[in-house]
Amino acid sequence: MIAIKDNHYNVGSYCNDPTFCPPAPEGPYFITKLHADLSVRWQFQSANTLSCHRNPDGTLTCVDDHPGGFEWCTNALTTDGAGTTYANSEDGNLYAILNDGTERDHIFQQLALGAAYTPMTVAGNGLIYSENDGHLFVVGH
Repeated sequence: MIAIKDNHYNVGSYCNDPTFCPPAPEGPYFITKLHADLSVRWQFQSANTLSCHRNPDGTLTCVDDHPGGFEWCTNALTTDGAGTTYANSEDGNLYAILNDGTERDHIFQQLALGAAYTPMTVAGNGLIYSENDGHLFVVGH
């Protein structure tokens, strides 16, 4: 099986000039796991609508401003030995998606709108190395 980001843009780009690059409709945005014959096994849709930032005291402040969810912000997903797939989203979260397509967990790293799409990996000791908006995060026990 293979896992892919499946962002539905339809039109638009990042050029920030509406004359040449009309705004893209918002989503839907999926992580999709495919069978060997490339048929869909499951899809996990970005459903978070909150843009958050971490305050100096560690708490989060959020505003509800993304009704269509957020793009998946990764160029290489990773899957551990149990089949859990990990993916970064522009909402700043690293998501753990179980092998049946349901969310196991997520952890807020940092809001990453327009950030570089970066790879992640699972190390042999089970730690997940993730880059988000230019910062390296190490997640796990």
